Amino acid sequence: MKQLFVLSFISLLWMVAHLPAEENYVTVYNQDLALVKQIRTIQILDPDKPIRFTDVAASILPTSVHLRPLSGDRFQVLEQNYEYDLVSAEKILSKYVDHRVQIVTEDGEMIAGTLLNRPSGSLVLKTDGGIKILPWNDKMRIEVKDLPEGLITRPTLVWQVAGLKKGEQKLEVSYLTRGMEWHAEYVGVLNEKQDRIDLSAWVSVKNHSGATYRNAHLKLVAGEIHRAEKRQRIYPMAKAEARTYAAESAFEERAFFEYHIYDLERPTTLKNNQIKQITLFPDARIACQKELVYDASRDAKRVEVQVFFKNSREAGLGRPLPAGVFRIFQKDKQSLEFIGEDRIEHTPRNEEVRLTVGKSFDLVGERRVVERQK
Repeated sequence: MKQLFVLSFISLLWMVAHLPAEENYVTVYNQDLALVKQIRTIQILDPDKPIRFTDVAASILPTSVHLRPLSGDRFQVLEQNYEYDLVSAEKILSKYVDHRVQIVTEDGEMIAGTLLNRPSGSLVLKTDGGIKILPWNDKMRIEVKDLPEGLITRPTLVWQVAGLKKGEQKLEVSYLTRGMEWHAEYVGVLNEKQDRIDLSAWVSVKNHSGATYRNAHLKLVAGEIHRAEKRQRIYPMAKAEARTYAAESAFEERAFFEYHIYDLERPTTLKNNQIKQITLFPDARIACQKELVYDASRDAKRVEVQVFFKNSREAGLGRPLPAGVFRIFQKDKQSLEFIGEDRIEHTPRNEEVRLTVGKSFDLVGERRVVERQK
């Protein structure tokens, strides 16, 4: 009975340390970066034991982690550790060198001994009958007694604190992580006269951070923040699909510092290894113009087809447009056909948006110098 009690108490400690986040707040930037804030309520049973948080991003920037109390007594953080030595077959074997293992061969034979080394494609084992070198293949199985010390199943934040007391404690942990970014995608349907565009706007949020954020309060920051480390942007493949149905605005847009913030007005779940698309603002009909442009410095013969419009209320829009891909379709009989796309930069209100759609099939340009003057 005493042994059963000890096991139950250990299980309780494990659950306290691994409670899921009660609230998730995620702010995603354009530059492979996100700010994550998680609020958790834990029951402190032993103030001398470290606080452990699992379910954090695998791509976390450890030096950006900050822990603060939201209820209870104040405490002082003495140490802060990020443990990410995750379980894998290679790591388990490397930590079992000089320890006893059991090998089950392809024929079902069991060989027990001390693991001395694992060169590529083989195992070196010390058995009662001497040293054995066993060729390794996928049909063989290695059995070990316990998980080696130091290996964990999920990335974990660990704090050693002073001044903590027993009882319920509400904590907030915040950190920056890579592996998350967002960009806008625009779908425009050009009318037959080519003087109007029916515009739908979407945001694509990519989460490859190594964690899932359930029922998160999502914010998107449009703009280029300065970072000490310059990283290359990665744009995921987007869906080339025209959506012409009406959609309600999901985001509240407002100016913030020298950027723009888009605050999603409802919680959403951001799963790991997921690209989520959300409506940016309601569909709009915009006045536009088509123009044929010849620029010999870019192409000595071909003539570009450009569509442009003023990002103003008078033209039918007048919203800050985050950077992204702008795809244009046009109806042919009963179906929509894709006619071209371009990438726009962050565009404020009342600025012109100019899109290079493609190159004219029927027009060819030629450059002639008819006179020179000095």
